[in-house]
Amino acid sequence: MSEKTRRNLLALGVIAAAIIAWELVARTGLLPPALLPPFSEVVVALIELLGQGTFWVAVGQTVGGAMLGLAISAVIAIPIGLFAGLFPFVERSTRMLVDLGRSFPAIALLPVIILIYGTTTTTKVIAVVLACSFPLIVQALYGARGIDHQIVETSQAYRIKLPLYFIRVALPTATPSIMTGLRLAATMAVLVSIGSEVVGGLPGIGFGLSTAQVDGATPTAFAYFLVAGTLGYIVTRLAELLEAHFLRWRQASDE
Repeated sequence: MSEKTRRNLLALGVIAAAIIAWELVARTGLLPPALLPPFSEVVVALIELLGQGTFWVAVGQTVGGAMLGLAISAVIAIPIGLFAGLFPFVERSTRMLVDLGRSFPAIALLPVIILIYGTTTTTKVIAVVLACSFPLIVQALYGARGIDHQIVETSQAYRIKLPLYFIRVALPTATPSIMTGLRLAATMAVLVSIGSEVVGGLPGIGFGLSTAQVDGATPTAFAYFLVAGTLGYIVTRLAELLEAHFLRWRQASDE
């Protein structure tokens, strides 16, 4: 049995043990049903959700807002981070702003954004952009700072113009760090998208979750929790596959 197979079996075993423990705790009454419904009832509620067209519309709204916000933040943040990494004085002058930005919770600005744009997809996208941009800036900055000094000196000796240097030297060198940032930001985008739906009543699975809680439909609310976790896992796995695809050259060089 290979190591990968053993790891997968161990993971499945842990998940199965957690489900059994969940069901036993709920059935024995250690926790009230309003707080922890049985897993079997959550599965029934999940199956009912999967058969509803409105549920899939909500999933599309959540994922669409998250991915649109991630794409916008990548287009804005990656060039900024590369530029700051190439020029130390730019990094020094913007360091405090970047540190404040990545430490500030984007959800805290949600009420202000709602006052301006209302409960629309635009509000959700803006929240995702604010949450994802600063981590991407930092990752791109660190990647650009990792350029070998000999490469920098050679580029200066040949008087390579900045746009060409930016595209052919800085961007490829920083790609591993950028891909790591994108992988982390993708998960963050989904979480912020769902969080903004819960807090701001925006359309998506977060709104369905909050509605189920208000209505006292605890199994349905937990079903939405499972959907949210599954979405986060799928997005993370897709980001890892994308990272492996773009970094094939690094794996080949390591061999």
